[in-house]
Amino acid sequence: MPKYSSLNEVPEHIITKVSKYVSSLDGDVFVIRNLPREATGGLMARYSRAPTGLRLTLINEFLDENGFPSEVRGTEILERVLVDFGDESVGELEGAKVGIENVSQLLTKHIEDRRIGGSPIEQSTRYVKSDQKDEDGKWRYLRPKEVVDAGLIGGFEKVNDKAFEVYSEGVKRLTEYFKGEFPRISFHIEIDRNGEKVKVNENELQNDEERKAFNVGYNFTIRCAALDVGRCVLPSSALTHLGVHGNGRFFTNLITHLKSAALSEANKKGFELEESLNTEIPTFIKRNKIDPRYQEIDRNMRKIALELFRGVNPEANPVTLMMRNDYLDEVVSSNLFPYTNVSLSQITEVVMGLPFEKKMEIFDIYKGIRKTRRDRTGRGLEAGYPLTFDLVGCFAEYRDLERHRMLTQQRQMLTPECGFIMPAEMGIVKLEKKVEEVEAMVSDLNNTLINYGLVEAAQYATLFNHRIRFMLGMNLREFQHLSELRTETAGHFSYRAMVQEMVRQTKTMYPWSDKFYEFVNYSDPGNKISRAKEQSRIAGKGLAKRMDTGLDFE
Repeated sequence: MPKYSSLNEVPEHIITKVSKYVSSLDGDVFVIRNLPREATGGLMARYSRAPTGLRLTLINEFLDENGFPSEVRGTEILERVLVDFGDESVGELEGAKVGIENVSQLLTKHIEDRRIGGSPIEQSTRYVKSDQKDEDGKWRYLRPKEVVDAGLIGGFEKVNDKAFEVYSEGVKRLTEYFKGEFPRISFHIEIDRNGEKVKVNENELQNDEERKAFNVGYNFTIRCAALDVGRCVLPSSALTHLGVHGNGRFFTNLITHLKSAALSEANKKGFELEESLNTEIPTFIKRNKIDPRYQEIDRNMRKIALELFRGVNPEANPVTLMMRNDYLDEVVSSNLFPYTNVSLSQITEVVMGLPFEKKMEIFDIYKGIRKTRRDRTGRGLEAGYPLTFDLVGCFAEYRDLERHRMLTQQRQMLTPECGFIMPAEMGIVKLEKKVEEVEAMVSDLNNTLINYGLVEAAQYATLFNHRIRFMLGMNLREFQHLSELRTETAGHFSYRAMVQEMVRQTKTMYPWSDKFYEFVNYSDPGNKISRAKEQSRIAGKGLAKRMDTGLDFE
């Protein structure tokens, strides 16, 4: 096939075909479309080396003499650039949207923690009930392979079944309780009447559409309040679904992480994800691998952390804004944080007293043996932010705050050791004793799994309201975003309270910083029906746009 130096030389029948693949034949800005993924990625990769514009490159290098795209030629170029030349940025030029279903709440954190290049969306325990059994009559939670192989599945199922039974009973009772706390007469929707936004209660509704919007808004408010509280007893083994949009480099790193992790569930999903993506972007994910360094480093770091912090009684302050320390000590402390159960302040205090040689030994263990530049060191090297928080809160709270991507987060293992937060409403609806029984059963199961050597899998034996310690490091711009977003009234009441305290401590340490987060919402975070105002607004918008907002109740 001839090579053309100008679009004016290209035959008309080829130009006609090209118009299917670009949104404009003569504009300087255009969309690429309708090409095979490998061809799209290969075409974009040519921008760095081809002397011609992309449309001419498409014709010269990716179309046959009849103007049809050649996926093989795209793959060949990707192989050369991505695999042979090692130009990793090319891995970000194409991606895919993937559904990952029937995974545990624990595994979703492994997936969502791969923060750069991917955008996850998860089935929400605040909006979706988990009170239905599957087609086999079983509650929807993971039966981990590790537990099955150890012969402990009978006890595991007994505990998880009990947790789901109490959860289901709790949702019913809490729904009735919140209806009493927030009767329909107190709810209103915000609608447009004669070009003016007005708030109307149930008695002021004028037609069936308004009545439906009112019912949807009110029922959703009550359901969210009930689920917010009721999920306290959901186990980390509970199954969920999530969707992920990501580029090739993101998925390469994610598959490597999953296939190399200590959990069997992660390994299985890693291979399934690779198999699925091989049907769409095979060359983009070709670099993924099983990396034995991950588990080896984790084992060695846990060993040295146990040596350093044996006998240290963990602090349990919900929010601690760290004072700045020597950079070396900050990095060493950050390296150790995921491998112990004590606070970052306690870790730093011990690290400051270590000789320089011991700190270097910790670095060597944390780094492991790097054979290539791609064997990168863990997130502990990201220490040194101006704002670093040591946080202790429910797993439910962590699940929301962990998803912020423009910061560094690390967590310690899920465990009952940090305690369980009992919502007051569970006592009001006469379920506190049953929740306490479930928590005791889960704690015993966690200990049993650990005694059998199933340290990683023991994390499945925890509940949403078991407390977890995690750290967030960020600059002021990210704190502006996080503090204003996570204090909105539509957010969960418990993480709102945590973020409000983060703001207070930051103001105290850096009074001048208050200028940059003026939209923080300080209203009562304990109000379990705080999203009523938000649902009033949403119901009105849906009504104005003729949208059926009742789909979530089908």
